[in-house]
Amino acid sequence: MLRKPQTIGFWRGRLPHWEVEDGRYFVTIHLAGAIPAGGEERIRLLSEELARKSTANADDSGLLVSRTIFREMERWLDSCEENSLLADSAIAKMVVEAIEHRVRRGRWIVYRFVIMPNHIHLFMSVLKTTLKESLEDFKRWTGHQAAKLAELPGGRFWQDEWFDHWSRSDEQDDQIDAYIVGNPRKAGLVQRSEDWKYGGAFR
Repeated sequence: MLRKPQTIGFWRGRLPHWEVEDGRYFVTIHLAGAIPAGGEERIRLLSEELARKSTANADDSGLLVSRTIFREMERWLDSCEENSLLADSAIAKMVVEAIEHRVRRGRWIVYRFVIMPNHIHLFMSVLKTTLKESLEDFKRWTGHQAAKLAELPGGRFWQDEWFDHWSRSDEQDDQIDAYIVGNPRKAGLVQRSEDWKYGGAFR
């Protein structure tokens, strides 16, 4: 079923960000330094180039922008090892607990998630605030806790921004779910997706 929700917000930092009414979002947050400077610059230039070719709305042109940026970003994340602090079991468990806490408190619905060594994927809906406010709060809290666990005084844990894309149909829901489940295997971390410890769904 195709969904055409009303756009309720748009902003652009390094990447474009759309928020829609009752949105189901595919979100990727990666660690600071997980993508080398050359990769970050390439993604920024790609985003600016695509922005000139599209308009700031949530139509098919916005979908093309999102998909192109995501493919480039994920190529770097799955092949680089500059920062892999999320491979630390204590940090990974803390992030999982932070996700679960927001579900229990009725702030998020998480249809699927996975914690990778240098990034996380969330397929989610936000219930009590905007996506931007909610992710900033999540990053602030988990970043503070991770800095203590990893002994990173004054250092950034998360990259300043994140990637988000809202799902437009049930078919896209299924594609996003399958991508998140399969990401550890695709990245060569396990032979079977079910063997990866840090992922699942909180309904």
